[in-house]
Amino acid sequence: MIEIHADDFGISPGASEQIIDCINNGCVNGTSIMPNSPYLSECMELLRRDCRKEVFLSVHFDLITGHALSGRSILTDGEGYFNVSYSGYILNLLLPFYRRKYLAAVKKELSAQLDRCLPYLDRERIRIDSHRHVHMIPAVFSIIMELIKEKNLRLSYIRITSDAPYAFRGIGHFTDFRPLNIIKSLLLFAFGTVNLFRFKKSLKGKTADFAGILFSGSLTPGNLRNILTNRLHRKAAKRGLEIMIHPYFITDGNEISAIHDTEDRAYVVSEMRRLEIEAVKSPGNIELLKKLS
Repeated sequence: MIEIHADDFGISPGASEQIIDCINNGCVNGTSIMPNSPYLSECMELLRRDCRKEVFLSVHFDLITGHALSGRSILTDGEGYFNVSYSGYILNLLLPFYRRKYLAAVKKELSAQLDRCLPYLDRERIRIDSHRHVHMIPAVFSIIMELIKEKNLRLSYIRITSDAPYAFRGIGHFTDFRPLNIIKSLLLFAFGTVNLFRFKKSLKGKTADFAGILFSGSLTPGNLRNILTNRLHRKAAKRGLEIMIHPYFITDGNEISAIHDTEDRAYVVSEMRRLEIEAVKSPGNIELLKKLS
């Protein structure tokens, strides 16, 4: 099974409407909902009302941007907005003096985020990923596995954010490559290896191949076509494949200004986002996905 997965559902009403359009009129068949979005209820109502196809729903845990659901803590500033960077989590979850405080605060926040999403999900088929892949940090990954067990939920899928090498064969045919993504890819590969080793039995049958980090933010029509073509030519593929994409472009000034994180604010207005919308609406890519179904 191939899943074209749109991250960030709920980041804004406008973005969510575009994701729904990419489901109805494109090849998107999965999306992940942002638990701490102030628009979550509104956007989930849009999904219920306007989405004409079945879609896989995942929890998009967020410890990097936006407002914490659990209130002010070691993870936030004085107004309750997250102010710990990805590297900050890695460091503080390793340091003996800070580790216990951070573990407790992270668990409290993730528990609140999971609870906020549960009314929209099947408790027997919980799917997990995260904003900027913070769930892949081994200590955070462990907390998520604890919460799944403590809340008596059944995990059906968790994203292992580690690019499948075959997806990028013939990389010279890809465009808009960002060298920084190599570092991200290597780090996430290391984290993925650790998480799969530690939870081998629990994760059996609950992961899939993945593609999206090397061209995160630049999955143009041609780049998506190359990934799908590589999968088509891969004989006897036994595992599913999740392809991450962000097919929306925010134009509403109020929605843009409501995004607290400056990096996210710049990202959601990037012209590359228009190309990612074109990628999932491309007739050629839709046809390729049908061949892979």
